[in-house]
Amino acid sequence: MPIESIDLWPEPEPGRQPGETATRGPSAASVETADDEGFLPFDAVPPPALTQAETEQRLADMRDATHQQIAVVLEELALEVEDLGGRLCTDMEIAARHMDVLQAIDLIAQKQRSLARLLEADCPIQAIEQIGLDVLRDRLRMFH
Repeated sequence: MPIESIDLWPEPEPGRQPGETATRGPSAASVETADDEGFLPFDAVPPPALTQAETEQRLADMRDATHQQIAVVLEELALEVEDLGGRLCTDMEIAARHMDVLQAIDLIAQKQRSLARLLEADCPIQAIEQIGLDVLRDRLRMFH
């Protein structure tokens, strides 16, 4: 069975500009802003420039989305760290010999949860004041 080959870079017909069809001028792809995968066609009409306010809003939205994803990862890590500590505690010999390490593991999970809540908060200053760990709360107070 022969293998079909597709010309990924076809030459335009003589007398026609790239993206132009024989009957209607620019093709639909050339005026779209992005294809289904989010990529711009090489002959796409550029979108109008954003105003300063629109640019700032988009950046703020991206920052908020990034903070939300970081918070999710921190919460996942806290669960994994707590699970690890819990598994180690099931062995009484390990628990007795390494109680200080197990408490440190629990402290890591608490810090991660506090930081996740801080990233999700609408008012970071208020969220800092609600952190239950004095050391972390005092450290974060230095920034406001």
